[in-house]
Amino acid sequence: MKNKIISFIMLLPILIFMSCVKDYPNPDNKLNCNMSFQDHPKNSRYQELLDSYAKNGFAGLTVLVDDQANSLWMGSSGYADIENKIKMTPCHYHHTASIFKTYLSVVIMQLIEEGKFNADDRLTGLVSEDILNQIPNGNLVTIKNLLQHRSGIPDLFETDFMLDLFNQSKESYSIETLLKYVYGKKKLSQPGTDFYYSDANFARLSLVVNHFEGDYGNAIKTRIFKALDLKESVFMNSSADAPPGLADSYWDRFGDGKIENNSDWQINLTSGLKGTDGIVTTANDMKRFIQAMTDGTLVSAASLSLMTNFADVTVEEQQKHGITGYGMGLMRVNVSGEIWYGHFCNHVGSGAITLYNPAQKITLVAFENMGTFFSDSIKPVFYNQLIRDIEGIVY
Repeated sequence: MKNKIISFIMLLPILIFMSCVKDYPNPDNKLNCNMSFQDHPKNSRYQELLDSYAKNGFAGLTVLVDDQANSLWMGSSGYADIENKIKMTPCHYHHTASIFKTYLSVVIMQLIEEGKFNADDRLTGLVSEDILNQIPNGNLVTIKNLLQHRSGIPDLFETDFMLDLFNQSKESYSIETLLKYVYGKKKLSQPGTDFYYSDANFARLSLVVNHFEGDYGNAIKTRIFKALDLKESVFMNSSADAPPGLADSYWDRFGDGKIENNSDWQINLTSGLKGTDGIVTTANDMKRFIQAMTDGTLVSAASLSLMTNFADVTVEEQQKHGITGYGMGLMRVNVSGEIWYGHFCNHVGSGAITLYNPAQKITLVAFENMGTFFSDSIKPVFYNQLIRDIEGIVY
């Protein structure tokens, strides 16, 4: 399916991506960022690493490492806006895409703790029967099955949705519209058995949150952003919500080394894919979120234990997603012997990593503004080699 999509992209009118005229004033060159970590004992090694990545195909990067032995370090390299030569800084905002799943999972676990439902409950009475009856395993899957990506449902991005998306790049897709792309599809497995990553799982979980909270986006803002006083986190309901200082997005559409600005389109995706996306944030706010999830501030120790009860994934899925296991809204990552958990963002104009190492008590956040979704070169370097290189410095 991926090859089919790429072939289709290459036939698209160039006007969508070749233009560098943007409909928003981001990132602006008035962004005030006075952070300095030159006194950190490993500052030069981290900065040299980022600079090497920026010189070898990445538009711009920001990395945050917070470990008990050496405290916090943040740094950036490359550009947030290539056309206007605005350098990337640790203060720039970034798209988080699939890391949305971890935010939503925290809300789900909070609702379970409040007694609203149980992880083993099915969706009957929580999601419209009109929707459940048309989705494979719709009336059989549980909340837990969806959180673990073990529902037996295809991924939205492997349906005709991707082709329609490229034709209608500025459309906003409701949760119900997105789920229609898996209506009538053949089930891949029985619920609770095989792992298969699917955004449709979290689209349905967003409807569950809507049932109790009215709106999943407001639930995330209230239960996480406001609760933690995250002033540098934004939930985008429309492209107009893009904050000043949001790094531009780029991709190498044809794999020929020619980078194109696709910022407008990336913003439309972030705000328009309802129930599966919507959050932009900074490295520091992302760190505060992942640490609050792990230290008992956002969820109980019992809930975190459930979220980190990882089931192994197949070798094929390991190669596809760069993970060794999936829990409840959390990935398990192991690239060189150390276990991390958190989530990846894999998008057309951005990539992001948020991970926590429970043994070493280290938090790692990384953002880059080059598309990874269709890139067979950027993806493994960012989601595997960068983690390995950071480990080589931090330990």
